[in-house]
Amino acid sequence: MAIENQGAFEVWQRLKPDTEFAVNALSSALKEPDESPAAILDAYLFAKHALAQSMQSLLRSQLPASCVEFHELRARIQLEMHSRFSGHVPEQYLKVPYGTKANEELFAVLHQEIGSPVDNARLRTINADDVHTERRIRELRELGLDITSSTVNGRQHYTLGSLELNSAKVRELVVKAIGKTKLLSKEQKDQMIVRLP
Repeated sequence: MAIENQGAFEVWQRLKPDTEFAVNALSSALKEPDESPAAILDAYLFAKHALAQSMQSLLRSQLPASCVEFHELRARIQLEMHSRFSGHVPEQYLKVPYGTKANEELFAVLHQEIGSPVDNARLRTINADDVHTERRIRELRELGLDITSSTVNGRQHYTLGSLELNSAKVRELVVKAIGKTKLLSKEQKDQMIVRLP
C-alpha cells in the first residue's frame, strides 16, 4: 500500500485495534442466538462509527497531505475572477468559495482516478460517511469542474473528466456571492449583477 500521508497512516494504525474490537463485538452479537435487537443495533452503530473513522484515515493515508492540484485550480479561478470582474464589484465578492478540507479531499480522490468512475461509497469514506458528500461534489461542480455522475452495477459513481474549467461558472460564483450578502438590498444586488460583464 502506497503511503502518501504519514500522519493519516499513523492515525489509521492507532485506530485499528478499536476497529477490530468493534467489528468483533458486532460479530459476537450476531452469533448470540438470544441477543436482543437493541443490543445488536447498538453493536452495529458502535462498529459503524469506528469503521467510518478508521477507513477515513486509511483512505487519507493514500492521498497527499495537501493536494497541490486543488490549490492550483482555486488560484486559477481566483485569477480569472479578478481579471474579469475587478472594478465591476467590490473585492469581497471576488473570493473563491468551497476551499474546505472536505472539498479538497473529495477532489483528491477524484483526481487520483481522473477519467474513471469513482464509487460514491468510496467518496463518502473520505468524509467518514458524511451524508453531505454529494453536496460537496456539487460545490466542486460549481467551481467549474467537469464532474459527471453515472450508475455502474446499480451504484452511483462520479468521474472527474479533466482539469479544464468551465469559465461560465466563474461569473455564477460572483453572482452567488452577491446574492448571499446581507449588506445590500435586493435592488442593489440586481443592479450590481446587471453590471457584470
